[in-house]
Formats: sequence, structure tokens, C-alpha cells
Amino acid sequence: MSIFATKTTILLLPLFLVISFFSQGYAQQKAPSIDNLYHLTLNGSEITVDGEFEDWADAQWVYMSVDHPAHGYIDASEAEGIMPASPNDGSAWFAMKMDSDFIYFAARVRDENNPLIDQAAEVKDLVLFDHLSVYLGLYDIGSDAYSSPHLTKLSQDNSVHLIDPVSSSPIYTGSTYRIQSTADNTGQTLGPDYHLGIRAISHAGTSISGEDVVQHNFGYVDNAIANTTASIQLWSNEKGYNVEWKVPLASLSGKIANTSGPYANFEWPNFSPSDGMTLSFDVEVGDADQTGDNVDTELLRLGTSTNLPLYSSRFGHRAKLVDVSAAPMNTPRWTYLIDYKAEQNVVLDADLSDWSDAFFWAVNQDHPLFTEIQGIPQSPEDFSGYIGFKMDNDHLYVAVRVRDEGTPMIQTLDTPNLAFNYDHVSVYLGLYDISDIASNPHVEGPGEFFMFRERFAGTDTARTDTITSNRTYRIRPDIDNTSSTRGADFQMLLRALPYGPDPVDPEEYSGAYVDTTIYKGNEAAADYTADEQGYIMEWKIPFESLAGEISKGQKPLPGNYRGIEWPLFTPEDGVTISFDADLTDRDERDGARGMNRFLRMGDLPSLWRDSKNFKMRGLIVETRERVGVNNELQEYTSDRPNSLYLSQNYPNPFNPSTTIDFYAPESGNLQLEVFNMLGQKVATIAKGYYSAGVHTHQFDASQLSSGVYVYVLRSAMEVRSRKFTLIK
Repeated sequence: MSIFATKTTILLLPLFLVISFFSQGYAQQKAPSIDNLYHLTLNGSEITVDGEFEDWADAQWVYMSVDHPAHGYIDASEAEGIMPASPNDGSAWFAMKMDSDFIYFAARVRDENNPLIDQAAEVKDLVLFDHLSVYLGLYDIGSDAYSSPHLTKLSQDNSVHLIDPVSSSPIYTGSTYRIQSTADNTGQTLGPDYHLGIRAISHAGTSISGEDVVQHNFGYVDNAIANTTASIQLWSNEKGYNVEWKVPLASLSGKIANTSGPYANFEWPNFSPSDGMTLSFDVEVGDADQTGDNVDTELLRLGTSTNLPLYSSRFGHRAKLVDVSAAPMNTPRWTYLIDYKAEQNVVLDADLSDWSDAFFWAVNQDHPLFTEIQGIPQSPEDFSGYIGFKMDNDHLYVAVRVRDEGTPMIQTLDTPNLAFNYDHVSVYLGLYDISDIASNPHVEGPGEFFMFRERFAGTDTARTDTITSNRTYRIRPDIDNTSSTRGADFQMLLRALPYGPDPVDPEEYSGAYVDTTIYKGNEAAADYTADEQGYIMEWKIPFESLAGEISKGQKPLPGNYRGIEWPLFTPEDGVTISFDADLTDRDERDGARGMNRFLRMGDLPSLWRDSKNFKMRGLIVETRERVGVNNELQEYTSDRPNSLYLSQNYPNPFNPSTTIDFYAPESGNLQLEVFNMLGQKVATIAKGYYSAGVHTHQFDASQLSSGVYVYVLRSAMEVRSRKFTLIK
């Protein structure tokens, strides 16, 4: 076990702790956080509903798993009855597409325990079986919003109801779903919210009609959805299934309620998609491993909020429509959003709670368009992972969470050039702007470089040589003998070993292009996950380490890059860089190392020498900063009033006292407690009955020793947590 083994214990606190990651408010500056932003392909390749995914190559696929860093500290005992215990027990890739007439949903679900339970059910019971639920707000929430605007909780007491358009009488709904401004008795309505669902039971790709409608799909408000088409196919190995579902937008407008229901008089507005719109949405995949009374359906969710069937205010994701017919280079399949702030607050401690505002891209063999690079894992439990990136003015940050139930982080040390032969993360970077082109411009293949070298024969004058390079990496126009050079390409790797937050020893852990290790301020931290079935890594790379004369200080020999001054990269909002990344697994079997297996963000081989194969487009997005607790809390209470909220303490770090604000959406019993990094409670700040609203507490930590602590706010239904640092 590593030196950080004790640190992970705190993260085995109850499941509710993870809910807080996606529920933080942001000050109204720059763009909203990108952690919940999905790029929805509009007018892409035509979809044939057949249970196959070749026509989904232009869609962005997101992975839903208990291993996501927002959920990643849940062990099997905590997950039972709530979430699948592991990716093999239940995990899913999900995608959406849209055109002017239809919205399409796709999922590839791994379910190794009784997939597609074949038992008849009434429509109200479909959520008790394997199913796909999609929650949609079909209206534009704008580029500045973080989540659904429909926040006023409807009740019989606060006079906020739906208004029947014929009788003008109020209708109590008990939920925050909205229809249209003329029908809702609230000023927050932008458009209709929907809960759409389909039962995961075999379909042959035909239209669902007649009795099949109520047996297999459902929709808001009290009627199934007409004229949908679905194909649901069991995998050949019977360890999962594929879902394709086509829903006409016309079926979600007009009179969609039962004629005898309370919503029979409502006319639901028609939705017309266009490029740049941002929708509010969330997704759940239900996994029912058995049937009968008192059986829980375990749920995988994109967001982390609960009660989505009632509260559209808790939809946890945004979908930005990208019309690929007008901008094909921005295909969502290859676009990754890089969180950028002038200064990040990342602490290198192998704890990803400070990455809650980053987007994590998953890699595993279940991806519907998986391309084998070298070796196929046996399952997601055998090898799979998430990769995230951040930038500030001075650094690139990389985070990974890997499940590896073979031999995670093999600890045999070796020489630097053999770090590639062990578990590691590789990052491939083209540090220049490709916003105006579709991919990496460096495509000519190996060619000539002009090399600037010092003369050692008793003089310091310079000379210029021309040498042949055996790769497509580029530096800059005045050095490369090619017209396509835009900037510097790099390959960097970090070996997966349990180590602390001190600067990484380049002789053991890391490597970089061209013929050197990264050594100027390169830092990292890595540790096993709580169940020791994988690991977490954080890596901080100064841009200065990738600039200047970064080659080894050897004599100038042919093929060596000494004397080249590599340009310094400074990130800017809106810049798109060329990049790629992969995770590598090397299990130790019977005392011998097996073959490297690669899981890659892109799907092209030979990244090591061929920068033209970098497949991903990294869009740098300058996101909102938290500029002060008062602003943060004010933003939260105005935008998300239906959930418990815990502010970051101030000041932080502190000695010996600090202030903590929290918001209670309704009256009830609350407790605010402090835990050390062993998971032991060391203080109770507040405990008792609190009215709805904002509350402030001072905490005197004079009895505690210096260190990092977790403070936890708990109600009957929700838990929120943050970290603070005491420095004496």
C-alpha cells in the first residue's frame, strides 16, 4: 500500500458525499464550468435504427460508470441497491443526435447479470426493469447557464401551479416540470421539460405502436410516446445490449397527454433545433438484476442529483447543439473541452474532488466504435479509465482514474526509456492553434530540420546544419523545413507508480519528446483507489518545461536536437490545440510482464512518431472563477435553490479560525462536522434544527494540528462536503 493509503479512507463516507461535485455555483464571469457540457450532433450522418453504431461516428459518446471521478470513491457495499457495484455489473456508453424532425438516442450497456429481463410489465412499472431514461428541456437555456432554469418547486401552498388553458384553474403537479409561459404560473418558464423512457427488452428496429407503446416506452406527462422506433439487441456473448431509439419531435408537441388526464387541454410547443442552442438534460440507465417485490433498480446517472422524474431543476447536464453540416471540423466525436482559468486550485494529492469542474473523457473496450491499438482488455474491470485536462497560465494539468484489477501500478523500477513498458499515461500535444483546420497540420512525414548548434572548436560562434528527422513532429517555421509548421509537438508520459506530491524524479517516472525527460518543476501524485482495484494520478507540467532548450546536453551529433529553442505556449480562451492521450496497462502474469495494452482517446496508431495521427481537438474554454464566498453563495441561492449548499470556507488556508456559510432549501435538522484524512470525526461545528435560508458559522480549530480536513454538511436527504487547510 502506498504512502497515501490512509488518505483514501475519508472517501468511504456515505454515497451522498459525491452528490456535491456537480452542484456548486459559479460567479457570473467567463463561461460556465464545462463538467456537465455535452456536444450534441445536429444534422450529422443519417441514422438507421438497427442496433448498430456505424452511423454514430460523428456523435460524442459519454461513459456512465461507478468509476467516474464524480462517483469514484464508492465501494461495492455503498453502491448496493443504488448503483451497480462495478463496470461489469452495469455500465453504459450513451450518445444523442438530432435533426430537424427527430431526436435519436443510443446506448451500449454492459450488464453481466441478467440483461433484458423478459417479464411483462405495465407502463408504470417500466422503471423497475432495465431501461433508458432521458430527461430533456426542449428550449434554449443560453450559453451562460449552468443548468435548468426551472427551479421553483411546485406545491399546494406557494400558489405556483400550472394553469389549465381552458378552465383557467390551477393544477397541482408536485414537480418542477414546465410547459410554456402561457400555461405555467411562474416567470421562469422557457419551454417544456420531458421525461422519456424505453424499456430494455428486445426490439427489432420497427416502429413501436399499439399495445407495445405502453408496454415498452413512456413519456411526460401521462402518456406513452407515439410513433417512435427502437432497436434493442442482446450482445452475442449475452453480457450486455445495444439500444437505438428514434423519437419524432412532433410526438413531443401538440396534444400529447391522455384525453382524460389533467393535462388534456395543454398544447405542447414544437421544438425546432438550431446550431448553438443549449438544452437542459440528464440520463439514467436502470439495471434490474432480478424481479419481484422490494427489488431495487440500480441507476447510472450522468448528473449526480436524485428525483429527476419530479424535479427538472436537477437535470445535471447541458447539451450544446453543433450543426456539423455547417461546421464539419467541429464534430463532437473528437472535441474535448479543456478547463482554463488564470490560476487553478488543483492540489496534487491523488484526490480528484478539486477536478469537479473538468470534463473527463473515458476510454474502454465497450466504446461502440472501439479501435484496438494493441491488445484487448478482458473487460472494463480488467482495464478502463477516465482522463481529464486543465490549464492555467503556467501549467498543464492531467488527471486519470484507472480501473485495473490485474496488477495496478507495477512497482518494479527500471530505466527511464523503459517507463513506456509499464502502466502509464501518455499525452500527445500540438501546442498551437488549429481552430481553422480540422486536424493536426503536420502531415508531410519525416523531412529535414534546420538545426542550430554551438561550435566547440575553441569558439562560441554558431553554425547551422541540416539534418534528417525520422518523424513528423514539428517545432516552428524558422527551424522546420516545411510550410505547414504551426508550432511545437510533444509526447510526454508519466509512469503509474505510488508516489507523493514532491517533484517527480525523471529517472524513474516520466519522459518527453525529444530526447530528454521533463525535469523543470514537473510534479505528480498517484495512489491506489480505495478498493485497490485501480489508481488515481495527478500530473502538473509547467509550460516552461516544454520551452527553451529542452534537449539533453550532449555533444552535437547527427540526429540530436541540442541547440533548438522550443517556443513557449500560453493558453487563451477559444484556442483549439491538437492532442491525443492514451492509458497503458501492463499486467504481470506468472512473474513475467505481459504485452502493453493501449486505450486511446483517438483511434489512430503510431502516435509516438507521427503527430499527424493526433486525433483529438482540445478546445480551451476559460471558465468561471469563484471570486468570493458571498458572490458564490448569492449565485447559488438565485440559481439552484432546491438543494443543500455548502460554501468554501474563508479564509482558506486559515489559522486558527475560519467562516463557513451554508444554504438550507427548507427547514430541518442539519449537522456540520469535520473529519481528518483518516475518516475520523474530529469536530462538530453545528447540529440542530435550522430554518430555510443562509446560515453562517465560525469554526475555531485551535485544538487541531496543521493539515487538510474535510468538512461535511448533512441533512436527512443530502450531504455536501469540501476541504480546508489549517496552517499553524
